[in-house]
This record gives sequence, structure tokens and C-alpha cells, in this order.
Amino acid sequence: MARIWAAAAAATGMITAVAVAPIAVAQPSLPQAGNETPGATIRQLTQAGYDVEVNWVAGEPSNIPLSQCTVTRIDTSAPPTAWVSVNCPPDGSQ
Repeated sequence: MARIWAAAAAATGMITAVAVAPIAVAQPSLPQAGNETPGATIRQLTQAGYDVEVNWVAGEPSNIPLSQCTVTRIDTSAPPTAWVSVNCPPDGSQ
């Protein structure tokens, strides 16, 4: 009889452990600086729930398509804000 109770207690413990175990949720992968265009980087971060602020390191795309600029740094250390550092070539150099 003691074995039956021990087996039942062990089974109940395993069920409880499985029931309260945290469920792993995949985090969306965040972009890496330089791997994508600034527009794609900003879209990805926005879709991940960040409020994106742009830090213009050099130049500003006044007459240059944003796709010709590069992302030099991404800082997500202060959620919900993500800072994206963007470097653009000077006007007329494209």
C-alpha cells in the first residue's frame, strides 16, 4: 500500500511540475548593425515593440535615399526606446 501512495505522490508531483513550468516564448530576432538598410532595421525594431529614435552620425538623407545610408549602431538597452545610429554619405556623393 505504501508503494501505491509513493507512486501516486510521485506522479502528482511530476504533473504539478509540468503544469507550472514556464513556457518558452521565442523572442523576435533583432537586427544587427550593418546587416540591413536603415528602413528595414527601423521596421523590425518597431515590429518588436520598440519606439525608434534615429541618431544621425554623419549626413542626413535630405537628397539621398535612406537605402544608401548604413546603420552603425543599435542600442536597445533602455526599452521601450531603441536608438539607431545612421551614417549617410554627403549629398552628391552617391
